[in-house]
Amino acid sequence: MKISSTYSPTTLRFIAALRGKKPLKTGESFVYAEAACADPQNLICLAASNPEGQFYGLVANENARVAAEKSASEREALNVAFIAGSLSEILENGGDTQQRLPQLDYLCCNETGASISESERTALFDLAKKHLKDGGLFVTTYCAYADETDALRFLVQQLAPEMNSEQKLDFLSELKKLGYLYFQTHLKEADLLDRASYDKKPEDFFTHFDDGPSKTMAFETLVAAGSRGFAYAGDTEMALNFVELSIPAEAQELISSCRKNPYYEIIKDFALNRKIRSDIWVKTPYETSLDPADLMGAFAYGLIVPRDKVPSEYFAKGRKIDLSTPLFDEVLGLISIMPLGVGDLLRKNPSCDPQRFLEVFQILVACGFALPMRGATEPLKVHDVMKPRFVGTYNKHFDKAELGGNEVLFASRIAGCGITLDAKEALVMQALNRRDLVTSATALMPELFRISETPARESILGDAEPSAKLAQSIISDTVGKSLPTWYAYAILEAA
Repeated sequence: MKISSTYSPTTLRFIAALRGKKPLKTGESFVYAEAACADPQNLICLAASNPEGQFYGLVANENARVAAEKSASEREALNVAFIAGSLSEILENGGDTQQRLPQLDYLCCNETGASISESERTALFDLAKKHLKDGGLFVTTYCAYADETDALRFLVQQLAPEMNSEQKLDFLSELKKLGYLYFQTHLKEADLLDRASYDKKPEDFFTHFDDGPSKTMAFETLVAAGSRGFAYAGDTEMALNFVELSIPAEAQELISSCRKNPYYEIIKDFALNRKIRSDIWVKTPYETSLDPADLMGAFAYGLIVPRDKVPSEYFAKGRKIDLSTPLFDEVLGLISIMPLGVGDLLRKNPSCDPQRFLEVFQILVACGFALPMRGATEPLKVHDVMKPRFVGTYNKHFDKAELGGNEVLFASRIAGCGITLDAKEALVMQALNRRDLVTSATALMPELFRISETPARESILGDAEPSAKLAQSIISDTVGKSLPTWYAYAILEAA
């Protein structure tokens, strides 16, 4: 099971809450748009996973709009629409003749998946300024540096000329600490730095970076967003919002001391040795809070790895975190069954300080074992446990689909985003939806015969031939392992 949470509204508001932005409450209506929407299926799934939201996909042309609307219609996704046109056209006109772009709570754009010109990128930032509400979140994923040396080149060209001789020598020492990851794979530059430090001739190192432009897309983005009234609110890659768990130990103290430096984000990128950034920006002004319950209490939290894969101790970048305490054990045991919030845990353990639960959740998220989730806002059917049925029109669409050997993306109103399952699990759920727990093997048999004649045979059947015994074995094994999870994440319900 893989959680497709990168642009999930829940994930975005959680990350912004880490920096003090008071989040929308789960179930509160919102408006979400994806610019340069290259994969409408993902947006449709996100809409199905968040029924309280209204979603818009900004696509390149009318043909793309018609195809996306057809796909949404087939899945009866009534809370998603598509707008055709360039970003410049949508900025100027508000949309096409079919739809107009309203005021937004979220605007996301993956620039790495689409070729966006400089003028269109300017239109994107202007669109964010014009259409996002105060407190709205603007997300852009982009190639921040032309190559792995670009961040270092930028820092040298911007900072070294302003330093005296002593400061330049100190700067060499700082670059070596910050560039722990970079210099492991760039041995020529590492040797130049060491020799310049030993000879006390920092210019011998700095002149190596005289060639090439000193501008980077990262800094241009910081300027473009800041000049339009946006404040930096985090990174969509969850781990990068916890510096102590993402930055190499050698650079952590130095990184912390640079927080007020105007080039802090570029310094951090150099320490991470990364080219791609995925920024979250919040439109100012926005409501803030210092109360952890206001900030983190609005989420459910679900375990995204098997319980037995969570170690008793977690080591990251020189730090050790003890996950073996009774409170961790209690929380891990509960959220391994289904995603829960602080209120759910307090009902089970009313004597515990809610602040302690919040701390446990935040640590588990930081370590990559759990994710913030939408949680349950409406009851599921529990009429007949022998008849599992798909939840929602998006998932029900798979009842008539010809599933192959590829992974399948399902909508989850609990996770608040799509969940990807392997083809075998999808086939078993399809069979359950068509029949029931007792006779589902009968529904699976024709699919196994069909798949035996396709390239998906190896991944589903292996060397075995389709048979009633094999179908029953697949049903029994898969249901025994996965049925509780399907129920917990509202992919199936007992209808």
